[in-house]
Amino acid sequence: MNGIKKILCSLALLALLAAPRAASADERIDIDKIRGPKIEELAMLIISNPDAQIMAAEAGELDIVSDIARPSDIDRLSANKNLQMSLARGMHAFFLLLNNRAAPWDDKDVRRAAAMAIDRGSIVRMIFSGYCEPINSWLPPVSPWALANSTEDIYNPAAAKELLKKKGYSWDLAGMLVAPDGKRLPTMKLLTPLARVAPTTAELAELIADSLKAVGFPAEVDPIDFSTMIARLDRKDYSLAVLAWSMGRNPDSLYSFYHSDMDVEGGYNMTGIRDARLDKALAELRYAPDRAAAERASDEAQRLLLELMPSVPIYSRISVAAISGKWKNIFTTDKMTADNMWTLLTAEPKDGKMRPLTMLLPEEPRNLNPFTASSAYSWQVLGMIYESMLSTNPYTLENMPGLAASWDIRTAGEGKSRHTELIFRIRRGLRWNDGSPLTARDIKASIDFIHKNKIPRFFDSVKNIRSVETPDDYTLRVVMEGVSYWYLDNVAGIPVIPQKVVANIKDWQSWDPLSTKNAGGPRGLVGSGPFMLKSYKPGEYVMMKRNPHYRLLGGGAR
Repeated sequence: MNGIKKILCSLALLALLAAPRAASADERIDIDKIRGPKIEELAMLIISNPDAQIMAAEAGELDIVSDIARPSDIDRLSANKNLQMSLARGMHAFFLLLNNRAAPWDDKDVRRAAAMAIDRGSIVRMIFSGYCEPINSWLPPVSPWALANSTEDIYNPAAAKELLKKKGYSWDLAGMLVAPDGKRLPTMKLLTPLARVAPTTAELAELIADSLKAVGFPAEVDPIDFSTMIARLDRKDYSLAVLAWSMGRNPDSLYSFYHSDMDVEGGYNMTGIRDARLDKALAELRYAPDRAAAERASDEAQRLLLELMPSVPIYSRISVAAISGKWKNIFTTDKMTADNMWTLLTAEPKDGKMRPLTMLLPEEPRNLNPFTASSAYSWQVLGMIYESMLSTNPYTLENMPGLAASWDIRTAGEGKSRHTELIFRIRRGLRWNDGSPLTARDIKASIDFIHKNKIPRFFDSVKNIRSVETPDDYTLRVVMEGVSYWYLDNVAGIPVIPQKVVANIKDWQSWDPLSTKNAGGPRGLVGSGPFMLKSYKPGEYVMMKRNPHYRLLGGGAR
């Protein structure tokens, strides 16, 4: 049974197990009428051990368990009458990262040989029982931008060995590769999160290492703390690593992942790929003036990635979440599982007795500095505190108002003077979670701070800014060099931080917003999102409370 058929069988199985359906057109919740959050507190319980996570859900200690990966866990929770299962094909993609800066991965043919050595189909069937699909694309197959051959099977270990032989490689008596200079390749450490934290990923890493060793690459799995692993990837201090990404809806993320400008410490180009042709295609994608040009550049960039193989795509996984049956008004669509922000806005206890909603946080957030935080666990917390100018419609995935009530895009000039103007009209009556007013000047301060300090995580979104102006407290005018189909999403997606906070940050890299040395102590995490930090006890929980000034609570800004 191939991957797609396996997925369809899994979807049908979970449907029979009473997973919540995405609302049909006439059942859709009117998102413009949502008032929330309804809950007063959100308890994010830090449980790293996967078995402990499942037991906590079964015992009723967790109301929401996200990102369930092991098929045995999915089956186990599906059988629990107190839980509902929710699933959706998402933008998840899992990769084997290769350090393109160091031998032997500085040779594209060697990288391709490694890609052909990995039997994605067997690995996915063995570990996920069909809840995933093997991919050979740098965008998930569900993306409308993915190439048509995104699920093509390129597994061919014999061809991999032939390619290596043509490059001058040979094999020693143990079957390990000997480089063209006659030296045996040194052991290659394959970085992976600890098995107690991410057992499925650790198992995948073992199978990938076995596949590589089968053609002679001396790969050896090296499980390490996730935060330490990310730091090493940022520094390019690795040979091999496995990492999953939530890719987002637009293909211009490929620019961030594979353009040479992003090959900096802390940048998303963790493979260190540098190729002039790829840079050109990615730049054309980033600065495409319209949809048609973006489609052409996206296709060309993906074809070049297939040729250059800076990383090795492995699989895209169906998102699966479990939700306690004690809660009502759970929000799902065909594009997102129930563990989403809309659910946190609408959910209420069925018995009417208000209590904290508990959800899983599978790893320590550790870093809550929004300028340097890179892990999904950190942003699982920060994403509830900070907002941006635009939001995303959960049904269509199109832009919808966030902090900005409306916006216009204008282009002007010719040649080198050609530019784009983004005019945002900021909602009136907005407030930060400390009660102080939020205005366009705060948004300007956030953008200027990122631009001035060239903060790697966000600089790609602001580097083409020519000027930022605030004619008044409710208008923001951003002038961008040239024209790009993506400028709106890039600028409007930046998390907004108060002017009074960024004005007092001396060193953005070492800034600790929870430090008591900051003015107001923990209130350094001042945001406009639906929740605010109440307390954080490492190893146990992150407690969030409702932001009383949130714009969707009724009254005030809308």
